[in-house]
Amino acid sequence: MSDERILHHGRVTDRHGAGIGNALVYVVQGTAGTPEIAVKCDEAGHFRLALPPGHFRIEARSMAGAIGATEFEASQDHERIAIIIDE
Repeated sequence: MSDERILHHGRVTDRHGAGIGNALVYVVQGTAGTPEIAVKCDEAGHFRLALPPGHFRIEARSMAGAIGATEFEASQDHERIAIIIDE
């Protein structure tokens, strides 16, 4: 089993494209094991997440408790992760 992790960048936004600062981003489900941790977005909603290759469901929770989610294929392509929270 490989310990390879790929650093992916993403952003949490509202439905109008404004960044949601200080949201927590975490992996809910995946085809590869990940540590049970959350990363905190910066003030503009940007975050970084290191994932092994695989398919993942990633969620974000705003400070107000609203949740958004996306499905993501982690690979060498460095696709950006976009999560929309409808607050």
